Amino acid sequence: MHPPLRFPLRRTRPQPWAPLTDAEWEALAALIPRQRGRPPADRRRTFDAIFWVACSRGPWRELPAELGRADTAHRALRRYAASGLLERLLIAVSRHPLGGDPILLNLEWRVVRAFRRAWRQLSGAALGLARRLGLESALPAPVDDWPRPDLSELILHVSRITMIPGQLHRFTAWRGIRKLLILAKGRVDRFRTTE
Repeated sequence: MHPPLRFPLRRTRPQPWAPLTDAEWEALAALIPRQRGRPPADRRRTFDAIFWVACSRGPWRELPAELGRADTAHRALRRYAASGLLERLLIAVSRHPLGGDPILLNLEWRVVRAFRRAWRQLSGAALGLARRLGLESALPAPVDDWPRPDLSELILHVSRITMIPGQLHRFTAWRGIRKLLILAKGRVDRFRTTE
């Protein structure tokens, strides 16, 4: 078994929002699986709305009326996050060997911003995928603020060894270990959907 591909972290260059071109929509539509139930009235307009909000960094209620209702676009983004579509789109716009379509590469900024908008609905594995792909702009916080589960397990092990009952002189060591545990937990309070 081969280890997963890892790419160095890089920031995506911001771009102003523009409606999807016909070529971009064709390339994007090819990645969208058919869903059960009633299809959306205008899926292309829904993606334009999602990308508008993602690029604007403003609240959903500021979505222009010509792009549809904000709650419809927000619900669609949550549905795409739950279905794994946003992860497929991230791979498509990254340097991964499965991605690299030149037309989709033009959508990198929009896709990483939409991914970041939906980070609360995504699994830890999806966020780890964004990190492995090197798409720093898709991450909701700087890498230094992320939880470090391997560090926390080591600290718990060390704390069990050093905290011997009846030895009060180890209190300062315990304080240091406690601070390291807080560091290992990460700073989830700094996670943001927008910058």
